[in-house]
Amino acid sequence: MRENQLTRYGAITKVLPDVNPQAKVFFVGSTASDFFGDFVYTFTPDNDGVARTHSTITAALANCVAGRGDIIYVLPGYTQDITGAAAIAVATAGVRIIGLGTGRARPTLTWKTSTAAQITITAANTSFENFIFDLTGISAVVAAFSVTAADVSFLNNEFIISTGTNAPVLGILTAATAARLKVEGNRFIGPATSTDTVTACIQHEVGIDYVIRNNEFKGKMTQAILNATTILGGLIKDNTFVIGTGTKAIAMAAASTPFVVNNRINVASGTAPIVSAAGFMAGNVYSAAAGVTAGTASTF
Repeated sequence: MRENQLTRYGAITKVLPDVNPQAKVFFVGSTASDFFGDFVYTFTPDNDGVARTHSTITAALANCVAGRGDIIYVLPGYTQDITGAAAIAVATAGVRIIGLGTGRARPTLTWKTSTAAQITITAANTSFENFIFDLTGISAVVAAFSVTAADVSFLNNEFIISTGTNAPVLGILTAATAARLKVEGNRFIGPATSTDTVTACIQHEVGIDYVIRNNEFKGKMTQAILNATTILGGLIKDNTFVIGTGTKAIAMAAASTPFVVNNRINVASGTAPIVSAAGFMAGNVYSAAAGVTAGTASTF
């Protein structure tokens, strides 16, 4: 390993200790002043002529190489409007896109202008982590994310699904090729009432061995998780659902066989918070109304 690689590896372990030593690390910021910090100055790239700092995620993706384990860090305060089809196209396998910062200082992507506005993920082993995704810049976005690759992860992000007026139709939409999808530690949040209704925060189809775990779903939606085509296996665990206006939390195709375990659900209307005729249930708890004693609570 060359000396400059060792230097680079030592610098990036200040943020992420498990990074591949062969990976290249890129930074994205809205302005040049975003890069004035100790971390960037201690980062020493290879002498390969490839820029490490960029003003857009797309520009950073253009310098990534499939399978190398490249990482794109997006700096606090970064903002970008998603305004058309494939506004960001993740087409390089093995890339992690990680937002830096906490709370609302995290990088924010906002869907605007067109109902076809979308981020596409066509490369395997990729992830979005620690972002704010505002899906409310325009009414009725058809599907904010299109996932057609295997082993894609959404980790610890916040999805704003309604403002009381605008809401998307779908948040994350997958194809049959999206095996081993992981959606973990995210918040999908909006008010209980809204002019628009979210059809589903996640519509996952066919791709096997998915994990939807430890997420919060809150707001007006027909259901939070939708599966319309038979899918075998998969885990839906430890999620919280507060469906302010809507009749169910999870709706699976009749022959799908998920393991649905330890979810906590409040749906103020409707009598079937989980629709899954062939699914396996354990430890789910349902409350039908607000208040400590109001409504009926039952364990599935």
